[in-house]
Amino acid sequence: MLLEKWDEFINRIRSFFRRRGYLEVSTPVLLNFPNLDSNVESIPVKVRLKGDEKTFWLQTSPEYSMKKLLSRYKRDIFQIAKVFRDGELGRLHRIEFHMLEWYRVGADYTSLIEEIKELLRELFGFGDFEEIGVEEAFKKYLGAELPPEEEEFKRVLKDRGIHYEEDEDWETLFYRAFIEVERKLGFGRPTFLKDFPERLSALAKVKGSTAERFELFIRGVELANGWTEETDPKEVRRRLEAEARKRNLPVDEEFIRAHEEMPPCAGCSIGVDRLFMLWLGKDSLEDVELFNYEHL
Repeated sequence: MLLEKWDEFINRIRSFFRRRGYLEVSTPVLLNFPNLDSNVESIPVKVRLKGDEKTFWLQTSPEYSMKKLLSRYKRDIFQIAKVFRDGELGRLHRIEFHMLEWYRVGADYTSLIEEIKELLRELFGFGDFEEIGVEEAFKKYLGAELPPEEEEFKRVLKDRGIHYEEDEDWETLFYRAFIEVERKLGFGRPTFLKDFPERLSALAKVKGSTAERFELFIRGVELANGWTEETDPKEVRRRLEAEARKRNLPVDEEFIRAHEEMPPCAGCSIGVDRLFMLWLGKDSLEDVELFNYEHL
């Protein structure tokens, strides 16, 4: 029965983290400020408080709230949370889904990669894994160096018949090419794609021109996104304000201030519904849903 399989799966994940000393936390779903992620659309929610209308935001990730806890308590924490992303519906996408997110004090991204390997061994029995850098993956699967500038990127895309718009920036062009790369990752063994360009650092620590960030793929499906956390509040402010200006969204000042007390750490998120889908040997989220949100 699907319901029993879900219960077993979730409890195996919880047991994995508790055995390693993580504390399970619960954070608000409604936020005062939106998550600032260049590839994700937040959903505003209007409510009435004491007769006044106020706009909250459904979390696209529990990252901001969990980091506020992390800065205060400085403990290894994890959570399985409901998250919401506007405009996402397809074989591997839902507007509402479950996210596993955790933070490990004193760790870097290589430590989390090893921890995920242990989780995958327990859940799937995998014995072999691949780690490959972003630049190497582009050479291997796209047959091209990672272009440093927009015009060169456009030539690469044109040569490979990949559609793009003339006014698109480097990051948008990257993800157009990346679709062709990621669909080839994780076949035969799980693949950790790591060492992203600085321009794609999100809130990862950058050394030289490389972000200490990784993503996990199994059978062409992206499952995890993690990194060594940038803890300098000035650098965090710079990145968030740049994204806020680009999207005309407000910045959570409390989140930035939390980095003043943030311990060295690494964090990661995993799409639980996708992981459950693969655990059951399925190819679509439709095959593992107890409710079909499209038809509610």
